[in-house]
Amino acid sequence: MAGVAIYLPELTPGGAQRVTVDLANGLAARGHDVTLLVSYAGGQLRPEVADEVAVVELSTPAIPGLGIVATVPALARNLRRERPDVLFSAMTYANVVATLATRLSASATPVAIVEHTTVGMEMGGKRDVTNHLARWIYPLADRVIAVSAGVAESVRDQTRVDPERVVVLPNPVPVDAIRERASQSVLVPWLDDPDLEVVLWVGRFAPEKDLATLLAAFDRLHDQRPEARLVLGGTGEERDRIEEMVAERQLDDVVAMPGYVDPAPYMARASVFALSSTYEGLPTVLVEALACGCPVVSTDCPSGPREILGEEEWGRLVPVGDAAALADALAATLDDPPEPGRLRQRADEFASERVLGEYETLIEDLRTGR
Repeated sequence: MAGVAIYLPELTPGGAQRVTVDLANGLAARGHDVTLLVSYAGGQLRPEVADEVAVVELSTPAIPGLGIVATVPALARNLRRERPDVLFSAMTYANVVATLATRLSASATPVAIVEHTTVGMEMGGKRDVTNHLARWIYPLADRVIAVSAGVAESVRDQTRVDPERVVVLPNPVPVDAIRERASQSVLVPWLDDPDLEVVLWVGRFAPEKDLATLLAAFDRLHDQRPEARLVLGGTGEERDRIEEMVAERQLDDVVAMPGYVDPAPYMARASVFALSSTYEGLPTVLVEALACGCPVVSTDCPSGPREILGEEEWGRLVPVGDAAALADALAATLDDPPEPGRLRQRADEFASERVLGEYETLIEDLRTGR
């Protein structure tokens, strides 16, 4: 089987990071020799890496202003020495590092970079630099994997990549494992109280998640339904700001923020899952919720929610930034929830087994130079 290397800066919580760990574990379970190359060891996702996956920390010097770009020499040396059959990476800034390192290594290892978000939506400061670098460096990759059709379109529009090198592969979602974990305990007792209606959000506290709109929508919902509660699970740079917003709205008694959690047992108990993002790539968290039979309401943002939920066959879609519409959709879903079995069937279409087979086909194509 193929020797597969996957570069990830660190094993911290995040949608792309979790999906990358799932990819590594899935390929290893199918017999591939998988090595996870990280700039920095540790992180809350480290225990979720399968024993069959080797984790190698690269010697990344702390050089002010460079960040993970300082990993390029060490990653190039590893590729030159180990010569894996293929290198994967994920997230724009990591993709730039992986592509540069591969070309500097002169190892003949093909590199396939995975784009998890709509290119060009992240703007300001270092993101502008990263987008500029991606425009010129992405064409050096052997393949650019877009996790949704919307992301693929943005790659073609925003970079100089040959359109024939862009392929769409959705995230592999281990739906069976998610369902197995769904019976585990939770930290928030509201989820086990049948008299309460719990709205759940899980993710990274970041500007693009637009939790301000979700809080405004929940505030409206709670005025109508005093039994409603909101659980925000996750970590991130905006956590303190969100806590302040909760306090300003005097929602402290009805909003819980338990920190980083395994989403599955929360989704299995929640009344509805809400996604309020201004942009995504392919929000795997929606598939995870569907896998647990949890109803979903999402913004119709670029890209991914509509590709998962269809024309609202499997969940309601609302305009970005519209708190009133989000509140109304949450209330409608609570009043008339979809049949859980239908939601689980939809999630099965994103199951790891099918997607990993497509990844194996791509690996073979890259190994043989097709």
